[in-house]
Amino acid sequence: MTEQMPLNGHRRSVATWEHIINDARIINRENIARCCAACNSSKGTKKLSDWIQSKYCKKHGISKDTVADIVKNALKTA
Repeated sequence: MTEQMPLNGHRRSVATWEHIINDARIINRENIARCCAACNSSKGTKKLSDWIQSKYCKKHGISKDTVADIVKNALKTA
């Protein structure tokens, strides 16, 4: 991930903040994760448990074992 838009103009790899639970009112360390814009976009309004099983995640090798600890913890309680 990168913090700024790359020179080639692709924002897929730009770092963004994603709400783990899709509620913009919940802004705390347990509900915010850093991810690339492509992952953020692919999750959209899906539940985390549904997103982790999506075609996007399978295609990109994303699983409950490869995500950040904060996401692993959220999956355990989902």
